Amino acid sequence: MENGKSASAGKKLLEGILLSFGIMGLFMALQILVSFVGMTAAMTAYMLQTGGDIVHAQYALFDILADSDYLTMLTVVATLVSAMFSVPAYWLVWGRKRTAQDRQYFREKVLKPRPFAMVVIGSCGLYYLAILISVVIDVISPATMDAYNEMMDMTLGGSQMLAMLAAVLLAPINEECIMRGLILKNLQRFFPTSAVIVIQAVLFGIFHANWVQGLYVLPVGAALGYVAVKSRSVIPCIFMHLFYNLLSFVVTMLPEFCQSILFAVCAVVVSAAAVCFMGRAKSSTEL
Repeated sequence: MENGKSASAGKKLLEGILLSFGIMGLFMALQILVSFVGMTAAMTAYMLQTGGDIVHAQYALFDILADSDYLTMLTVVATLVSAMFSVPAYWLVWGRKRTAQDRQYFREKVLKPRPFAMVVIGSCGLYYLAILISVVIDVISPATMDAYNEMMDMTLGGSQMLAMLAAVLLAPINEECIMRGLILKNLQRFFPTSAVIVIQAVLFGIFHANWVQGLYVLPVGAALGYVAVKSRSVIPCIFMHLFYNLLSFVVTMLPEFCQSILFAVCAVVVSAAAVCFMGRAKSSTEL
């Protein structure tokens, strides 16, 4: 009897993992498909303009892919198309099932100055923690970090406005509806909260499809998962993700010292202390 229960539980857990991978895989495939269509359209346009054949168009594709403006636009389009599916999917599967108690909890516990401040401060700490992780990766494998920087320069190195549209607005909405919406909610049916936070953070890393981001977004994904569980909503996660991504543009405009390792360490320590203090203060007032 015990063996039967264990087998049933194991089957249920495996079902939760596979379903989550399936959801993530569908949206990754969708973005890849949109990118493929975009590259095919660029090759077709080249052939129509020059009268060249498919062979010449394939060679021209390398020049097209070296154009940062084109790749940034393609990133915007792929993320937008994905969001056009992820937002309605999240709403249909989970969002419309929010109860009156969930909405009341959100108004009374989440829409307050203190949670807002904790999200902002936590985002700053997580951003600088990501910088420290990137520094470690750079020390261990400079080639990996160089390849990552080159990739980011290509995909988001074009129009600054388009890059911000993709990274600061579209990506947070799309990724939060997928990861903290569809996937986290699905995992909650199969796993305890602590396991849900860890699993969805790992999946969040995999979703970025490169080793560097996959590693440094793990703590970000865990924090976003925790916020989603505590707030019972993806809205604070979208804002936190938005602010986190915005920092990558803002920090470059700050004095050079604000980009140093020493400043990053201080920012992580101070942010963690501030969030812990505010969290404990909130708990004590609720007792």
